[in-house]
Amino acid sequence: MQAIGTLERAVGRLEQDVARLAAAPSPSPLPMSGQDIDVDGARAALRSLDDLIADLKGRTIG
Repeated sequence: MQAIGTLERAVGRLEQDVARLAAAPSPSPLPMSGQDIDVDGARAALRSLDDLIADLKGRTIG
């Protein structure tokens, strides 16, 4: 259960990072500037991780 909590916290931090990057104006139009991320793809990946965590929790409880 401790590992699941650690994973939840890491995903939470990633969600905050994605939100911050999505809200920040891109200082440079150059590719690979660190601001060129697929926000929708990142959010979908994070939702998938959230689903995985929920599944893992269900397996450890039941």
